[in-house]
Amino acid sequence: MTATTPEITSLINTYLSDRRSHENGNPWVMLNMIASSNGLATINGSSGSLGGPADKALFKALRSTADIILVGYRTVLDEQYGPPVLTDELIDARKSKGKSPLPLIAVISNRLDIDVDLPLFRSKEYQPILVTSLASSKSRRMQLESCSDVFICGDKVVDLRKAIFSLAGRHGKVILVEGGPSLNKQLVAEDVFDELCITTSPYRSEDEASDVVTTGSSYDEGLMETERVIKVEDFTFTRFTRTRGKKI
Repeated sequence: MTATTPEITSLINTYLSDRRSHENGNPWVMLNMIASSNGLATINGSSGSLGGPADKALFKALRSTADIILVGYRTVLDEQYGPPVLTDELIDARKSKGKSPLPLIAVISNRLDIDVDLPLFRSKEYQPILVTSLASSKSRRMQLESCSDVFICGDKVVDLRKAIFSLAGRHGKVILVEGGPSLNKQLVAEDVFDELCITTSPYRSEDEASDVVTTGSSYDEGLMETERVIKVEDFTFTRFTRTRGKKI
């Protein structure tokens, strides 16, 4: 079944209308993930291959709501990340809310073993942030300053909680996390998230080395609230929010 434009538009508008803020001013952290029909994070080694037109449209829409896109370097490498691309309509909507035309991509890397030939680091108009620790090579940090804004947060490894609050203080409160699964699991383990956006693909994966995607149903009763479930094409889009007051 192929989704019609109205179906996709309705899906996008629903997600764009969600409130993403805290009364106390803390950052709002949302995790966006896609899973195969059997719960795995990739198919043929890529998460992008699990998606369809509706998922790809939602991917851009969620990016448009964010001030910062937080992502692990391995995902940047595997998915060949470049600067974010948004429609003119989404860019105009950002500007009307006082946001920059595009969200900032912040890449987590403890060792800074970075391929600077990746599209993300080759753009002359767009400069990402590299979030690293003091354990990374000082000379390597200096080299990478020509193509990124290097941000140190942590001694031996990146302190994710501190990084999120520091980035939010500098660049804006809404943070979208795009993985990979290990980064998502760390944030969940540290309870530094507010929203899970899970797309369940109709495609089954046989990637034996793939991680299992964390979903809201993984938690004890009362920790997560299922806000909605929407089906478009053969894909299922579920939004969970973290119920505060109870520790994971």
